[in-house]
Amino acid sequence: MSSPLAVYKLIILYLLDKTGTEIAMDRISSFLLEKGYVNFVSLMETYAQIEESGLVRSRVSGDRCFYAITAEGRQTLRLLGGQLGREIRRQADDFLVSEGAALRNEQAVRADCVPAEGGMYNVILRVTEGDTSVMEIRLQVPDKALAEEICRKWPEKNEQIYNSLIENLF
Repeated sequence: MSSPLAVYKLIILYLLDKTGTEIAMDRISSFLLEKGYVNFVSLMETYAQIEESGLVRSRVSGDRCFYAITAEGRQTLRLLGGQLGREIRRQADDFLVSEGAALRNEQAVRADCVPAEGGMYNVILRVTEGDTSVMEIRLQVPDKALAEEICRKWPEKNEQIYNSLIENLF
């Protein structure tokens, strides 16, 4: 079997590949730490290495970081994924099944904060169902702290805002 860090990397790549979409760093971390695969320090080192090597890409939304597998990551998983034991794969698959609804919801409700000219920030708030956009709101705000706060609140407030828009527009 490979080094422990290599196994952690393969588990992360396996999870990302199986979902076919992004997963929040805290969800991946929770799985790896709860199963006792890794300690916190090694996990942070693993995240840094897989991002630096181009196996994953990250996206920050509010106060959360999301990872997605890259083409290089898929290639690495194809070449080395056989090193993951059957039990590890089963546990990862069980995790994805048990967390499926939460993972889909995280993908359906997105908030991004993008720097704009003059110190302003653009906030892009989205709700999707599958490949269909249900709602997208774009705001420009005067500073990063406000933009991050809006992004942080979006997952808990999006339904209320959607209902309010529908009520007031129809």
